[in-house]
Amino acid sequence: MDALRGLNPEQRAAVLAPVGPVLVRAGAGSGKTRVLTLRIAHLIGSGARPTQILALTFTNKAAKEMRERLRKQLGGRSRGLLAGTFHAVCARILREQIAGRIGSYTADFSIYAGDEQLQLAAAALDAATERPPVLLEPDEVLRRISRAKSRLQTPRIMARFSPDPVDRFIAGCYRRYQRALEQANALDFDDMILLTHRLLTEHHEVLDELQDRWHHVLVDEYQDTDPSQHAMVELLTRPAGGRPRSLFVVGDGMQSIYGFRNADHSIITRFAEDFPESQVIELDTNYRSRQPILDAAFAVIRHSKAVAPMPLRAAGVTVPGERCLLIHESKDGREEAEQIARSINELHGQGRQLREMAILYRTRHMSRTIEAALRHAQIPYSVRGSVGFYDRAVVRDALSFLRAVANPADNLSLVRVANLPARGLSAQAIATLTAFGAQNGLSLSEAMARPEGQKLLSPKAAEGARRMAALLARWRRMAAGTASPDHLLADVLEQSGYMAALESRFSPEDLPDARGHLQELMAAAEEHDSLSAMLQEIALFTNADQKESERDQVQLLTIHAAKGLEWAFVFVAGLEEKTLPHERSLGTPDGIEEERRLCYVALTRAAERLYLSWAPGRSRGQILKPSRFLDEILAYGKERAAR
Repeated sequence: MDALRGLNPEQRAAVLAPVGPVLVRAGAGSGKTRVLTLRIAHLIGSGARPTQILALTFTNKAAKEMRERLRKQLGGRSRGLLAGTFHAVCARILREQIAGRIGSYTADFSIYAGDEQLQLAAAALDAATERPPVLLEPDEVLRRISRAKSRLQTPRIMARFSPDPVDRFIAGCYRRYQRALEQANALDFDDMILLTHRLLTEHHEVLDELQDRWHHVLVDEYQDTDPSQHAMVELLTRPAGGRPRSLFVVGDGMQSIYGFRNADHSIITRFAEDFPESQVIELDTNYRSRQPILDAAFAVIRHSKAVAPMPLRAAGVTVPGERCLLIHESKDGREEAEQIARSINELHGQGRQLREMAILYRTRHMSRTIEAALRHAQIPYSVRGSVGFYDRAVVRDALSFLRAVANPADNLSLVRVANLPARGLSAQAIATLTAFGAQNGLSLSEAMARPEGQKLLSPKAAEGARRMAALLARWRRMAAGTASPDHLLADVLEQSGYMAALESRFSPEDLPDARGHLQELMAAAEEHDSLSAMLQEIALFTNADQKESERDQVQLLTIHAAKGLEWAFVFVAGLEEKTLPHERSLGTPDGIEEERRLCYVALTRAAERLYLSWAPGRSRGQILKPSRFLDEILAYGKERAAR
C-alpha cells in the first residue's frame, strides 16, 4: 500500500497490527484519523468486504471525514462500509429490529432531545406522590436519569441499588419518564444505546445477525465512551463463527473531558485489563504543535493521577528564538480582553489571517467581555456554539409539524404546532383532547379526529380539531406516497397557514431572517429521499457538526467545543483558580482531574503560538490566584532550563 510510505514506525505498526483487540493511544496531533482510515483500507486490502466493517465515531463530521478519505484512498472499493456515530448506528439497528421486541415501540419512533425531554421530566417530577429529599429541577432529574441509562440501569435497578436517597426518588421519575417516552413512541439519546444493548442481550438472534454482518469494529475517540457504549462494543465484537475478536480503538485518555456527558475515562485506561490479549500502540509524535507548546501541555498533564501521561515529540523544528508561549497577567477581565484584541491586531498586521486564531474560555459567559473588546477594536469574530440553526423557533416549529406527521404517537410535537397559527385550539382544548385520548388509548392526533372527542370542545375548537386532523391525514398520505420531503414541507407550511402568519408573528426587521431560515430548511429537505431519513439526521445533529464559516474571522468558543480542532494561534483566557480549574470542580479529586485534562486539550489546540492569560479579579471585590496549571507550566520551564 503506497499510503504506508509516509507513516512513522508507530503509525505503521498500528495500521498493520494483527487482527484482535488493538488500542492505539494517539496523542494530540499524532495523525489518528489517518491511521484509522488506513487501518480500514488495510482490512479491505487483506480481504475484508466493506460491508463487514463498522466504524463508530462521536460526530457526524468525523464520520463524513472518514468516508471521504476512504473514497480518495479506495474509490468504489469502500462502498457498503458503515461509518457513523454511535447514535446513528444504533438508530439504524433499532429501526430494523425494535418492533415487536421491545415494548410497544415501532420503527417510526421519534427521537426526543432538549425541550421535549425537559417537558417529560417536568411532568414526571410533578406526578411524584412523595416529597423529594431536596429541591429538584427537571434538568437535574434528566441528568441523573441519563447517568443511570449510561450505566445500563433500569428504574428498578436504580431504586434498589443506589445508596443516594435522591437517586432513589428520581428512580420513580425515571419510571414515569420512560413510560411517557414509550407512549409517544419516542426515544431519547441515551435510549438509543441502552435499548440497542437490551436487544443484543435479550434477543440472541439480533446479536447473531449483527455479528455475522460486521466482522470488524473500529472506534474513534474511545476515551469519550460511556459504560453502555463500551458494553455494546464488547458484545458486538465477541468472537463468533470461529472468528477472533476484531476491535480497533483509537483514543487519548489525556483528552477525556466529557464526564458531564457520562464519558468514563477509566474505560480506555483499563482496555488491556478488559482484553488481556490486546495490543497497545502509542503514537507520541505530534504533527501540529511546536515543542514548547507540547512541553507546556505535558507540564500540566504529568501531574495526573487518573491517566498515564505521555510526553509528545514535535515533528517540526522550533526556530531558535521563536516565541511559542506567552503568558500575560491583567488587572481584570476587561484588560485581559483588550490585550488579546491588541495581540490579534498585531498578528493580523503581520499578514496572518483572522481565521487562524481562536480564543478559548472555560465557560460561555466569559465571551461577553472578549466580544466587547473585539467589537471596539473592529475585529470580525464568530461565537461557535451559539444558537444553532435547528434550535431557531421557526425551524423547530416546521420540524414539529413534520415529526407529528411521521409519528402519530408524538403528542409533544403536535402540541407545539396544533394552534400555529391560531385555529381555536387553546391550551385548555388541547388538554381536554389529551385527556380524552389517554382515557381511550388514543394519541392526540387520533383524539382530534374522533367526533366524540370534538363534542367535548367549543364549536370553534371542534372546528380547529377537525381541520388539524384533516391536514395530518393529508400530509401522512403524501409522506406514504411519492411526495419528497421538500414538497411535503412546502405543503405543510402553506396549508397549515404558517407561512401566511409569519408577518403577524415577526417584526419587519426579523421577518426576512425567519423566511430565510425556512428556505434553508427547505434546501436541507431537498437533500433527503425520505421524511424519516431527514428527521433522523437532524435529530442526531450535534454542535460539533456545525459548518465552519469561510469568512476571515476570529473564532470564540469554550474549551469543550474546541476539542478536535486546531489553529495556528490560540488564546486561552482565565487561567485562575475557580475559573480553570472551575470552582465547581475544586471539591473532588475527579473534578480536578477532568479540569486538568480540559486544560491539556486547550493548550494542544495551538500550532505555532499559545497565549495564556489570567486576572486576579473578574468582578468587584473578587480576589483570584493564578491557576495551579499556570504554576505547573512555569515550574516545568524552570526545571528544563536548569538541566
